[in-house]
Formats: sequence, C-alpha cells, structure tokens
Amino acid sequence: MFRRKWSGLPADPIFGSDLAELGYFVNDEDEIRSLDDPDSYFKFFLTKNQRWNERQRFCFNSAIGQVLRQRLDNEGLKKVMLPLGTTDPSQPNLEIRVSEDIDKKSRVVIFLGENNQEFGVLAHRVLGGKGGVNKGSVISLIQELKKQQSSAKDASPPGIIIANPGEMSWWPEGKRTLTIAGRHAIPMSSAVQIGYHFTEKKHRVSENRDSVEHIRYMLEKVVPALVPETAKLDIITISTTAEEVQEYLSKDEVWSKLEPRMNSLTIVGGWFDQSSVESEGFKKFLIERSQAYVQSGEDIGALAALDTTSGGAVNICPTYSAGSEALVSELLFIHAMTPILEWTQKISLKED
Repeated sequence: MFRRKWSGLPADPIFGSDLAELGYFVNDEDEIRSLDDPDSYFKFFLTKNQRWNERQRFCFNSAIGQVLRQRLDNEGLKKVMLPLGTTDPSQPNLEIRVSEDIDKKSRVVIFLGENNQEFGVLAHRVLGGKGGVNKGSVISLIQELKKQQSSAKDASPPGIIIANPGEMSWWPEGKRTLTIAGRHAIPMSSAVQIGYHFTEKKHRVSENRDSVEHIRYMLEKVVPALVPETAKLDIITISTTAEEVQEYLSKDEVWSKLEPRMNSLTIVGGWFDQSSVESEGFKKFLIERSQAYVQSGEDIGALAALDTTSGGAVNICPTYSAGSEALVSELLFIHAMTPILEWTQKISLKED
C-alpha cells in the first residue's frame, strides 16, 4: 500500500501582509496600482492554480483592511469591540467604528453595508480598481457626512456608526473576524486541504453570530449604550442587509421603541414584502421618511419604473434609480450616494 504523509503535500502559498510586500501601492489618484507596472491594477490570476489566486486575494484584501483602518482612525472613528465590554482582542469579538464624540451628537447615521463584504468595503472592484480606496469604501461616506449639519438647530456634523454585518466568523489564529468567502482562503496545512472546520461554539461572536443578530445587537445594545437618548437616527443599509433591517423594524414591539428616535431610512438595493409588515406606524414611516434606490435604466435619482406584474416584493417608500451603470448591488450606493445624502440632509433640516 501507498501512504502519503503531510510532509509530502504541497505547502499552502504564503504572500506578503501589506500592499508593498504584495507588489502594490496607492498612487496620487488614490488608486491601487502595481509597483512593477504603475498603469496596472490588481492582478487576480497569478497562475492557473485557483488556490494560489485565492490566497493572494485574501492577503490583498487584508492589506486593504489595514489601509482602511488607518484612514478610519484619521477620520476620527474609534474602534469598538462587540460584545460591548470586550477588552481582550484575542478573544472572539467583532469590530465596529463610531465617532469619537458620539455621546455629544444630536443626530447619528448608522451604516449597515452588505452582509458579504469585508468591514468598511463598499465594492472591491472600485476600491482595488478604477475609482480608488476612498470611493470604494465607507471613507467617502464619512467625508461627505462631515460636510452636513445635524439639524436646523445644530450646525455640527452628525455622529457616525459603521456596523459590520459581513464578518460573522471568528478566526482564532488570525484574531479577527472573516466573511464567508474569507473563511475558505485562510492559511491551511497544505495547498490541497479541503478546508477549515468552523464550529458555532468556537468560531462565532456572542450575540453577533449572523447579520440578523448583529442588526438586533446594534439597535438594542450599541445605540442605547453609546448614543444620547435624544439623538435622532438615520439608517442607511444595502442589499440583503436592507431586507433584514426592514424585517426587524417591521415588528410592532421593535418599532414602538425605535419610532421616537428614527429620523430616516435609506434602502439601497433591498426588496421586502410589505404585506408582512406588522406595524402600521412603520408603514407610515416608510412612506413619509424613507427612500429606496434600485437597479434601473433611468438616470440617477429618477423615479424607478418598477415591474409589478410578477407579484414580487415592491417597496412602499419612494423608489429611485441608482443609474444605468450600477449593474450590481455593491455599486448602487457608490453611484447614488450624492442624492441619497442630499435627501438625508433635507429630512434632517426639516422641522417636525
């Protein structure tokens, strides 16, 4: 009989831990380019071996994460580990970011991105390609919100909370959380290992085991603990996460508690069966103080022509086009951010 030892298996590929070691840099236009060829963007297909390509992408994304966290620090958003009270970063925890002076804000914008993206990422195709780091991440959102005022009576900018619904798996060896895609690209014992065995007990963060739990924790634990009771809340949420947010808010017991605090809701690329909304108050809020942006062939900001003949979900709130170039969900917010934030500011300045 033949026996293959672990030592006889091909080693898992190892790549650098920052952009320079991977052969990339951020140019003057804020785009990530190749050191060897400054005219070229990130190259995924290094070889015909998919494992090599996936490992390089994982390390590239991790390096981007370092860049984003440094920029979040520079923008004045401090790190908070969930569950609240966690002090040991080596123990299961989920990172979010909040304004340093959030306890003094009269309005707070909560951003809940797609539940398949790394923390702070809007679209890798923009962040690592044409458009650049800020445009493809929440940095662009933060910088625009800093130009706004909280209300007609408060000229200071709103506070900001960046949630993290995409990284729901704890990686003990890396001491950080991962997306579903990232779970399959972490270092393995060999390049041909089937995968890493994740368990609910060892590889989840308490009370934040999935995006639904995370939404609940953000609104039931984080907001009461960090945000002043009198502060108004604007929620901006994307794709499947948007549907989960709507489902959560639609419950009578939830909406009765949050209604006095809610200022506006922006749904980007999400659809929800409005017939299942329990709360009549939330239905009214969707009509009067909510907006949705979807894929459409119309110009950005134009009312979207929706096909209601198929019997699918249709948003109650006014629904607009994110433009003909926003062909996938991760591009919707990037293309429609300007009108989205203009409307949010208008709602905030409106006297009740």
